[in-house]
Amino acid sequence: MKYMLDTDICSYIMREKPLEVLRRFNGLEMEQFSISIITYAEFMYGIENSPNSKKHRVTVEKFILHVDILPWDQAAAEHYGQIRAELQKKGNSIGAMDMMIAGHARSIKRTLVTNNEKHFSRVSNLKIENWTE
Repeated sequence: MKYMLDTDICSYIMREKPLEVLRRFNGLEMEQFSISIITYAEFMYGIENSPNSKKHRVTVEKFILHVDILPWDQAAAEHYGQIRAELQKKGNSIGAMDMMIAGHARSIKRTLVTNNEKHFSRVSNLKIENWTE
């Protein structure tokens, strides 16, 4: 199985807590997981917005040495558009970045690993796993 890690899961891995998330991550081969460039963008925002930006940058730079960062492409954009329209019709929207990550994962048929099941479970045909449980 191939996974796309959501931003919250990446943060847990970088902080090495909870241990269950770290255990699951360390049990995989590098080819089995990736992050979206959207997640990377969220990291960059976090660094720029952090009072401890130098330390935060070093942590992120170490982490990204071990993950494949996938570019956002036309298929991801198409899935994002479908997801956004579908959720808006239901009056059940989630944040723009979350919809972009969901669209990316769904477009390449990866299971999204997240602790934010409440949001992502609203997206049809998106496989999700929560490694914190």
